[in-house]
Amino acid sequence: MRYGVVIIGGGASGLMLAANLDLHGRKGLVLEKTGSVGTKLLMSGGGRCNITRGGSIKEFIKAYGESGPALRKCLYRHNNTELVRWLCDNGIAVADEKGNAVSPEDMDGAGRVFPASMRASDILALLMGRAETNGWEIRTDSDVYALAPPMDDTEYWTVKASGEEIYSSYVVIASGGITFPETGSDGSVLEILKSLGVEVTDVRSALAPVYVENYPYEELSGISLSDVTVTAFSSDAANTCKGKAARMTGDLLFTHRGFSGPVILNISKYAEKGELLRIQYNREFSELPKRLQRAIERRARGPSGDIRTRTLALMTDHDDFTVLSVDENGMVTSGGIALDEIDMSTMQLRRFPGLYAAGEAIDADGITGGYNLQMCWSTACTAADAIRSSAQPDLLQK
Repeated sequence: MRYGVVIIGGGASGLMLAANLDLHGRKGLVLEKTGSVGTKLLMSGGGRCNITRGGSIKEFIKAYGESGPALRKCLYRHNNTELVRWLCDNGIAVADEKGNAVSPEDMDGAGRVFPASMRASDILALLMGRAETNGWEIRTDSDVYALAPPMDDTEYWTVKASGEEIYSSYVVIASGGITFPETGSDGSVLEILKSLGVEVTDVRSALAPVYVENYPYEELSGISLSDVTVTAFSSDAANTCKGKAARMTGDLLFTHRGFSGPVILNISKYAEKGELLRIQYNREFSELPKRLQRAIERRARGPSGDIRTRTLALMTDHDDFTVLSVDENGMVTSGGIALDEIDMSTMQLRRFPGLYAAGEAIDADGITGGYNLQMCWSTACTAADAIRSSAQPDLLQK
């Protein structure tokens, strides 16, 4: 079977691309590995779908760390204002997390942005509806197991999925990363790309809780603290607490297994097993929650049962732990298709004409707060632009 465009992955980025690429009567196909599309999108924002955030798009760049400068072209071309306007134009009102209405004309200070209904299902329904209007066929339970570039005698990519060979002029990798494999993001398509010679950086869970050795705060589960500074030291700095390190400040949440909350989620991509995680509460001991005070006092007791005041003071100033693991089901994946492989002005892989990538499959991820879905939008729309402008009518097979 021939199609003009095949999208591998029916998640946020794949559906955003299909919703923004009108095939004008030609044939396009979205292949989703699982039994339904948009499963992870429905989970986003606790089911409310933190689709983007307010403020200047220029301020977004730093949220993606080292990948930010490479994403600049995509983000500027298809920014948060455009996304909100597109949603509003298609009947989805948006609001901030307090429920205050947000308009594309005035997004300054909006913070995190959600559908006003606070239902991720509304976003998914819109994307699917627009994709259908644009002429896309969505096929579920389609496990892609092989991908072959055009040969000398053909202009078409070959996609093998669930026992069928599909031929297409353009293929878009929108298969996500490795977290929540039950949603289809299991990294299998990245392995296929490796076999083609595409450089794929190491992938790992990000925006995830962090577990430490001998975690002492099980009984504090549910307690949170604001303005806590957390530092993740790299291997060469763990012993001296000097050198390369990642440091962030934000809200910390104690759970029954380890540390969570926005500051932990954001720094989790830098937390490696066996390395040092330093927590600075940025408070006097007397300003800490009473239950935390008691837990620290218990840890500061010597063999005789007396509280060692120096140890107590050190723990209050900086509470140090050795990283045991990062939860494998983070909100996003860190790593993926190397950005050097991609022309970021088109999202086409430089060495593989006709092959594009978008969203979480690429080696870019942001901190929590709407940045990652915005990246899905920006990269997907950039790829849609490129395919639209470069496609020849005879390649987009009717």
